Amino acid sequence: MSAEPHTPTGAYAAHALPDGERAAFERHLEACPACAREVRELRATLARLGSAEAAAPPAALWDRVRAEARVTPQLPPVVGLAGRRRRPGRAAARVGRRRVPPLLAAAAALLLAAVLLAGLDLGLAGRSAGRGDAGGPVAAVLAAPDARRVAALPGGVGRAVVVVSRRRGQAVFEASGLAPAPAGRTYQLWVVGRAGPRPAGLVDAGGGRVTRLLDGPVTGTEQVAMTVERRGGAARPTSAPVVVVDLRA
Repeated sequence: MSAEPHTPTGAYAAHALPDGERAAFERHLEACPACAREVRELRATLARLGSAEAAAPPAALWDRVRAEARVTPQLPPVVGLAGRRRRPGRAAARVGRRRVPPLLAAAAALLLAAVLLAGLDLGLAGRSAGRGDAGGPVAAVLAAPDARRVAALPGGVGRAVVVVSRRRGQAVFEASGLAPAPAGRTYQLWVVGRAGPRPAGLVDAGGGRVTRLLDGPVTGTEQVAMTVERRGGAARPTSAPVVVVDLRA
């Protein structure tokens, strides 16, 4: 991690730190309220960027990003400054140069996260279905410090994940590549716990993409399923699930 402990906030918020550096920075967050607040604000910003409607990028965009990364020179670390005698007039300039690489790294991590969010079919881009303006609650779950993304089990329709925050007791269902439900039918979400399935909301897949806050509390110890039901939904599932996300894993 950088010698300046406050600089990795951006990279941490974008999940761009290696495991060792992430663990060290999380220990720093426990004792630094300012950094913890900045991380929450950055995550909320990323969530709002991702939850906006996005146009599909060119197919070759990711290839161009990787090609540029291979040929872009990286700044080497500045070492040995502590043992050198500094000239008074140049000390501030050296300190400034030493702080630039981690700041650039954090900015680059945020930019890369925004590119990935815009480029993925499955992600935070999508319309909120069945709730009007759910951007606030959805963004709050996506930006929660304990937010965890769980992908759907293989074999379902489209591509789906659930983002769950145990601290908030809420979860967001995200999907892409969903075909419209048959005429007179609708997709319905369920939270399946020890007491069985309970309705968690209807899904409008007209645009192929869905971002929806699940109705009711979610503890992270359940399964989330989606079935095809009659228009208006059902009190209990009447068909086999077409998507299953197991939050217990």
